[in-house]
Amino acid sequence: MNSEQPSTTVASPAASRREPHVTSEGNGLISSIILATVLFVLFAGGFYVMSLYTVAWYLFVVGLGMSIVSLFITFSVIPKYLT
Repeated sequence: MNSEQPSTTVASPAASRREPHVTSEGNGLISSIILATVLFVLFAGGFYVMSLYTVAWYLFVVGLGMSIVSLFITFSVIPKYLT
């Protein structure tokens, strides 16, 4: 004989009061184009400055810093503050 009881799940009050997820509307088109352009120029400029290491050795470090800062702004600052 099968003596299984039918399982009943009772939703907790907290589960029934959950609000649906709301996504942000994002940035405007003009500000997105400006941010993308500025950050790309900073990133590419960093590579250009790194290529000038034969002129002065410290330019490689400056260019590397420019590229790292542009990546940091792109992937950390913008998603955190501008969404």
